[in-house]
Amino acid sequence: MASDYPPTRHILRHLRLSHATDKDGNISGTMPILPDMLDAGGWLRLGVMATLVDSVAGHHGVMQVQPDWVATLQLGTVLTAQPSGDEVSAYCKPMRIGRNNVVTETRIEDQNGLIGHSLCTFARLPARPGFELPKITTRNRVIDYAEENEESPRPNFDDYLRMNINPDKPIIELPHHSRIYNSFGSIQGGAVVVLVERMARHIAELEDGRDARCITADVHYLAQAKDGPFKVEGEALRKDSVGITSQVTITDLGSGRLLDVATATAVYL
Repeated sequence: MASDYPPTRHILRHLRLSHATDKDGNISGTMPILPDMLDAGGWLRLGVMATLVDSVAGHHGVMQVQPDWVATLQLGTVLTAQPSGDEVSAYCKPMRIGRNNVVTETRIEDQNGLIGHSLCTFARLPARPGFELPKITTRNRVIDYAEENEESPRPNFDDYLRMNINPDKPIIELPHHSRIYNSFGSIQGGAVVVLVERMARHIAELEDGRDARCITADVHYLAQAKDGPFKVEGEALRKDSVGITSQVTITDLGSGRLLDVATATAVYL
């Protein structure tokens, strides 16, 4: 794991995330509500919310199991309300801390209450001799990932992540680049959900032409990304006048490995 993670020009920094840990080791995360993080109807994008969740829940998981480490296995996120105010916060608590897995629940709230909910399962990676991971000792501390010299004006979020969205087919491609790295050099768990969310919307919009909002996504993480570039593909499983539920896959074109599989639902605005 790189000691300077996340690097400059990284998704966690772009979203201006911050983590706070109290004296008992409880972790919360905060993120401002920025115009470029909202969809056409003014709701926080599900992938943006999931990036906050994955970061906070992963930090929380490591705190529970160190000197072991964790890697995301599954992340399910649901949007429940439009945000209000200037920021949202994520509050994580453990549901189970086992020998092999850690399961967490995260509630995302604005000034009025719940706007999103997430359940996350992590694989517990035992500490190995000769491969020492850094001990996280952040009690009574705030970590702010925001950059002083961030890009101005802020780019479109899809462009920031270097997505190439096929206008006619349910295909998105992107290179492997440092803006989406996780601490092992694969794809950050929340960034994976951003890709799933964007594909769910893309499929719905291709089908009907109306703007859509991804309101649920359940992602299973199968393998670590190694090479890139990556190809995101989707298939509609269920369609009606309200929206579309799809299956989404992400493949590493360099290695040929299937990295992630997900189901996601997008509704029309």
